[in-house]
Amino acid sequence: MRLLALTLAAVAVAAPTFAADCVPSRADASKIERLDAAWREALANARRDHRADVRKLGALANPKAGLKGRPQPSPGLYRCRTIKLGSQGAALSYVAYPYFRCRVELTAGGDLRLAKISGSQRQVGDVCPVPGRLGDRRTLFLGGLGLGADRAPAYGASRNTDAAGVIERIGPNRWRMVTPWPAYESKLDILELLR
Repeated sequence: MRLLALTLAAVAVAAPTFAADCVPSRADASKIERLDAAWREALANARRDHRADVRKLGALANPKAGLKGRPQPSPGLYRCRTIKLGSQGAALSYVAYPYFRCRVELTAGGDLRLAKISGSQRQVGDVCPVPGRLGDRRTLFLGGLGLGADRAPAYGASRNTDAAGVIERIGPNRWRMVTPWPAYESKLDILELLR
């Protein structure tokens, strides 16, 4: 985890190596640095009342499931669903939404973008490389969260709509985006992407 903290600090300091929108805010860098703690707290909280449901998730809910090589999903359409683990206050400690649609696209400028294109909570943002040793296992996601009929704002527009996390490949044609300490409801959000 210390290596990720140093990597994110290097990203924040070495902004010229990334597009301006691929540098996490200090608050989001701190959340990502505390990813292990988010996993621990969220899983403990969710398992208290939903042990069987969490077990059924398999690799999706295993913090160590990230595979080496190809951490970013390739362009195309995906089935995707959100799993919310842990509770911030009175929210449920486990929620598994049905599958919706997501799209990964390569922009004209060569950037990779991920968009959840259906559902009431939709993340849209950039998939950015992580420099160093962790770069072969995960990528960084920085984007905005659209709620209800509202469009997802750009990353940095508001702490309440910013979404920052890591993307990992966890199986053949299967990825997850893990968002630690999101602004609403849970301690950890997992967006599963299936090809």
